[in-house]
Amino acid sequence: MKISVIIPVYNSELYLDDLFLSLANQKLQDFEIIAIDDVSKDHSLSILEKWQKQFLNKMKIVHNSINLGAGISRNIGLKMAQGEYVSFIDSDDFIHPNMFYDMYYGALKNNKPEVLSTGIILVNASQNYSPYFGSLRRDGILFSPQINPSKVLSLSPSCGNKLFKRDFIAQEFLPNVMWEDIPFSYSHLFLANQVLDFHNPDYYYRKHINSGISAQGLTVNLHLLDIFQVMDYFGTFLQEKGIYEKLQKDIITVQVIYSLYRIREVLDWNIPTFLKKQLVADLYHIIKLKYTDIKKIDQDSLNMKVDFYTIDQVLQAQNSTLSLDETQTRIKNTLQLLKNGH
Repeated sequence: MKISVIIPVYNSELYLDDLFLSLANQKLQDFEIIAIDDVSKDHSLSILEKWQKQFLNKMKIVHNSINLGAGISRNIGLKMAQGEYVSFIDSDDFIHPNMFYDMYYGALKNNKPEVLSTGIILVNASQNYSPYFGSLRRDGILFSPQINPSKVLSLSPSCGNKLFKRDFIAQEFLPNVMWEDIPFSYSHLFLANQVLDFHNPDYYYRKHINSGISAQGLTVNLHLLDIFQVMDYFGTFLQEKGIYEKLQKDIITVQVIYSLYRIREVLDWNIPTFLKKQLVADLYHIIKLKYTDIKKIDQDSLNMKVDFYTIDQVLQAQNSTLSLDETQTRIKNTLQLLKNGH
């Protein structure tokens, strides 16, 4: 078995046919599908069962007894996987028909690197699967994260556009948090001896939709502080693997940049200006306490990933003398206040 495809599913009835049609049209067909129904309340399960009849023994459906979230659902699928490489696809996305073939046989030509990555195309909710998207194909570019760690930062933290060698996977997905892709992807990218990067238009990611496991649809996100949990998990894992000291600068850069994305999120909220400024200041205070000041981050890396407006607002933020616990408590209280409509 060349590839195991793990798909957590929650209320994705509008998009599942596109995903499974894209799998049925794969040029490489030596793969298994492990779909985990996370107690969907729509017709997702019946759609999964319809496609299981087409894929026959290639497809398994797991039924969670309670809603467990994407992270735990992926971990369940990972324990069942038999493929040489593992793919994690969100149930509301779809893939190019050549994706698996080009990535797998590209890996064979390059001594089977531990991680394979390709390009992501953003599509809106109304766009359907088309096998004709992105006809231009490129060979992968091989690099070593141990020699060129800054190259890792140019890659997306998404798991969907990657294949991970199954016997190389050393970490489970963090349960019950948002943004669980980030520590999983970057931990394995930094840990890998070789990564093969394709940059082909292969993974079609639906943006701004209101259903599916990856959707948020939140004006005020009560899970905002999850980002520090996943970033700490990422750093601790690489410390345990003994490569943190060697790659510390690049690891901290990842931690700071993806924490800054949550500040970008807050800046987009329709909330009172004084609360927005307070949240920005508090989040940046945590970033400095846990990781470092953005002035100490490589500016090219920062500017590549974070927009100027966010950086400008962060640099204008008021300094704080609160402790880490006090700052986190104030953020939680502010979020709850906003969620309650005050």
